[in-house]
Amino acid sequence: MELRTIETHERGAVLDLLAGWLNDRAFFARYFELDPAFRDDLCFVAVDDGRIVSTLQVFGKLVRVDGALLRVGGVGNVYTAPAHRDRRLAGALLERAVAAMQREGFDASLLFAMKLDFYAHYGWRSAPRQLTFIEPGGGQAAAVESFNAAGDLDAVAAVYAAYSAPVAGATARDAAYWAGQLRYAGNPDERFVVARRGGSLVAYARATVLYDFNTVIEHGCLPGGEDALAELIAHLHAGADKGSLAQIIPSPALKAALAARGVVLRTVDDPSSMWRPIDPERLAATLRLPLATVRREDFFAELFPAAASRYWLSDRF
Repeated sequence: MELRTIETHERGAVLDLLAGWLNDRAFFARYFELDPAFRDDLCFVAVDDGRIVSTLQVFGKLVRVDGALLRVGGVGNVYTAPAHRDRRLAGALLERAVAAMQREGFDASLLFAMKLDFYAHYGWRSAPRQLTFIEPGGGQAAAVESFNAAGDLDAVAAVYAAYSAPVAGATARDAAYWAGQLRYAGNPDERFVVARRGGSLVAYARATVLYDFNTVIEHGCLPGGEDALAELIAHLHAGADKGSLAQIIPSPALKAALAARGVVLRTVDDPSSMWRPIDPERLAATLRLPLATVRREDFFAELFPAAASRYWLSDRF
């Protein structure tokens, strides 16, 4: 059994393996082709007799917290062919990924998992995130304006920067990140709507189907634009017979505006969000905290409190 990273020409073989997971090769291919953070030397595989049988990828992110930017390695697409399971292949690849992230200068790692105990064995700890379930009913299919990348991207990016910068866990985005994410986040279909006041863009919201649910994957508005944002969210939720998922940032003004439109919210804590320090010394220096603090078991749960932090669903990996 050979454990290593891939060459560019092997991407197709990795995708062939991942196709056995969701029976949707194109889902993973979008990330390989469009995510600017995808790197062949951070795509880890186990190879048995010339065939790739296990894999995981590390996606680089810059995550905001308390005015600092953390270099975060997002671990995703952890998958082993059924015939090769129970041989510690995923664990061995995780160990190699951690070593690579240490060499590359990452501060921390984030993953989303169902097998919490498995990843806890390798140093990740659950730091629950808060999702929002929007009850069926309510909302309105009012006419709204669709996002136009050519004319609206700069204004949307400015709204995102103003709205998300104070939020712990939000990803810092540059132009290359936006360009890639707009093409893979919907995966494949996305509804992206905007609102203007006095000719200026003041709010936006994005939705797609995830986990068989209508999902608002991101939203934002300028100060005072909560009513316009509520209009967009209500529009994206309208007709969702099973309800919708979202990550609504707590705001009395937004909550009141949604309630006025018949939109009922319920918060749900999701334990699948798991964090791990990669270089505790570097992490402590980046955050200007004592080393003992970042080594605490519950450090990331405190750093990213469920009620106030948001890692947008649109930034998933």
